Amino acid sequence: MKILSLFALFFCVTGSSYIKETKKIEIDWRQKLEGDFSFAKKKSIVCDAWCYEWAGTNGIIAKQRGKDTVECYTLMNASTHCSLHFLITGDSCVPTIVLNSIVAGASRIYEGKDGFISIDRKLWEGRILKATFALNFKNPENEKKIYWNGNIFTKIK
Repeated sequence: MKILSLFALFFCVTGSSYIKETKKIEIDWRQKLEGDFSFAKKKSIVCDAWCYEWAGTNGIIAKQRGKDTVECYTLMNASTHCSLHFLITGDSCVPTIVLNSIVAGASRIYEGKDGFISIDRKLWEGRILKATFALNFKNPENEKKIYWNGNIFTKIK
């Protein structure tokens, strides 16, 4: 809950100007996504990423936030202190990575730079998020590439 509070606080402080400055990723709606989604029996996301203090995740939450907006965020664990967040509104997605660092003063929010997310429209209409994504993020600290790629299969709550 602490990370959600940090995320909510960030949006309250920065307001809508943050979303206007963030590059939106267009959604490629598909009727049937290719790939292996058999992982969904035990977890809601399989992914590969590089971000500070990331060691893996098996869970993602998708929540309805208004008529045409869904908020998603990955779950953290004892060794992962960053979380992938994105807001899907209409045909666009605004991705961020929220780092809740164990190092004092090192917590950050990394804005999306480019990438894609492909979502199964038929399942989406049934309140299920089945998606493939590959996202890149801005790194103001150095030239190290921050990315998050994977597949999602979860119910929208």
